[in-house]
Amino acid sequence: MSDEQERSGSRVMVAVGERGHLEPLLAVGCALAGARDGRVVVLSVTPDGQRPSWLTLPERCGEVEVEVQVRAGAKPGVAIARSLLLDPPDALLLGWEGDAGRGRYLLGSTLDPVLQRAPCDVMVVRITPEDEALGEPSSTERLAKRLAAIKRILVPAAGGPNAALAIRQGLDLAPEAQVTALYVARRSLGPGAVALGRERLRQTLEPWADNERVRPLVVQSDDIVAGILQEAKRHDLLYVGASEESLVGRALFGNIPQRVAAESPTPVIVVRHGAGRVGSLLRQVRWGLFEALPKVDVSERAEIYLDIWRGARPRVDFYVMIGLAAAIAALGLLLNSPAVIIGAMLVAPLMAAVIALGLGVVQGDARLLRVAIRSVVRGAVLAIAVGLLMSLAGSGRAPTAEMLSRAQPSLLDLAVALASGAAGAYALSRKDVSASLPGVAIAAALVPPLATVGLGLGMGQLAMAGGALLLFATNLVAISAAGGLIFLWLGFAPEPEENKRQVFRSGVWGAAILLGVISIILGWLSVDSLRAAKLDRGVQAAIVAELGALGEVELVSWEVEAAESAALHLDMTVKSAGEIDPAGAAAFQREVAARLGRPVGLTLSTVPTQHLAPVLPPAPRP
Repeated sequence: MSDEQERSGSRVMVAVGERGHLEPLLAVGCALAGARDGRVVVLSVTPDGQRPSWLTLPERCGEVEVEVQVRAGAKPGVAIARSLLLDPPDALLLGWEGDAGRGRYLLGSTLDPVLQRAPCDVMVVRITPEDEALGEPSSTERLAKRLAAIKRILVPAAGGPNAALAIRQGLDLAPEAQVTALYVARRSLGPGAVALGRERLRQTLEPWADNERVRPLVVQSDDIVAGILQEAKRHDLLYVGASEESLVGRALFGNIPQRVAAESPTPVIVVRHGAGRVGSLLRQVRWGLFEALPKVDVSERAEIYLDIWRGARPRVDFYVMIGLAAAIAALGLLLNSPAVIIGAMLVAPLMAAVIALGLGVVQGDARLLRVAIRSVVRGAVLAIAVGLLMSLAGSGRAPTAEMLSRAQPSLLDLAVALASGAAGAYALSRKDVSASLPGVAIAAALVPPLATVGLGLGMGQLAMAGGALLLFATNLVAISAAGGLIFLWLGFAPEPEENKRQVFRSGVWGAAILLGVISIILGWLSVDSLRAAKLDRGVQAAIVAELGALGEVELVSWEVEAAESAALHLDMTVKSAGEIDPAGAAAFQREVAARLGRPVGLTLSTVPTQHLAPVLPPAPRP
């Protein structure tokens, strides 16, 4: 919204829900509306749609007309958002008491839906205890006194659009005030960070280059929030641009505007620029996805945490069940029996420990992470050892199809593991769907790959063991990462302490790197597998098409090997009633090579065959 649009009859909406919010919001709203030749609409949402008795205000606030609207609604946030969509104002003011949102919410379950859905500029004014203590109705004189006290306004700026909006509104709010745009450079980054800060402030303040009321300021600090709060002590109002970070970003780095607004000793206004109708629609879609999962309150989160903690602890029962599950899986692999392998998946307790990895990262809980890692490592070593021991029972046997299928992981296996991790975390968090956990355990398939590793080592099949170990690593990383994302979505998050956020950051980056490495490896293997499958289809088609050149023969089997050069070697076995003409074999070889477009070597094995006509059995003797 341009300055010209803002100043042509702007409408500023002030949403109030409590007596203590009215005066500070009305003071800001009237000042902004007066600077834009506009008017103020005070919106109140009550369960019955009746105007509350405390909603008493002057008919005019200076030269600004004030109107009152009352809406009925059980959820104020939803009712306010609906009013904004039906008749969007130019700006919206909300009150916030400084309580930091927990888990999924930034400022709380009432304010967040409005922030996400509002198509207009939004300002959140932090309400102080002194504001809430006011009992008498607002007066024009007291509102004017509030604004006259503002002489110095501080706006932290790092180049985002919200900072520019905060500067513009600060100039409108207090026409005599000095506005300082602040950039906090990390001391550890040295002079380069200071130079970067000056350049960013120059770009941000370019529209006010000739305005003596706006000045830049770069300070150095070990912590950005501490630097802002220290400078705020020398100002009368702190105007903060809201963060555009996602839920994951806030958990990774903390939400700086929220922390500043909650901890500042100076009055605070948090501002977010309007996204317009299209941008608002996109935000609503994102918010709808955010709200799609059910909410998990604090007591439920504590219960979920304890359940997962108990399941992840490596006690005697854990080791016994891992050993039995590995033995069952190894026998199922040796017998090539999917039913037996599924039984092993159902009794294996390793899934809880893997899910605990994701929860430990999201909570920033180093202790839970240590317990989960210890359980996973010890359980994996035990399962491999049991598989190695069970390989003695299959001594001399060739690898079965079930073994080989677990030695060739692909990107599809990664997708299955991601879905399984998300389903497992959700099922553990929602008692209503906990019956789905056995199915999740079957889909996750953690123990059979470990048993395959042991069997492969015992049989001397190192390639098979390596492939199965890669499948287990894929499942481990993907399940814990997807599970952690679901926990984050459900409201779990690290505490504000820096050490817990550091654990979270390290865990997220570690999981992202491991997922990236595994995806690259699986992608390469998948491409190689697709290339081999395409070659096999081409060879099969060429053999079937040119088999007639060999005469009356029946194809038994064939194998193809690619040499280091472009040449192929085809080893083929056929049934024939007579000898195959060498000229016919040479013609077959040439035609197959022509169809494949590559040199082809041929080893042709013939199985002599006699076809006897049916005869009647001899008549029985009397």
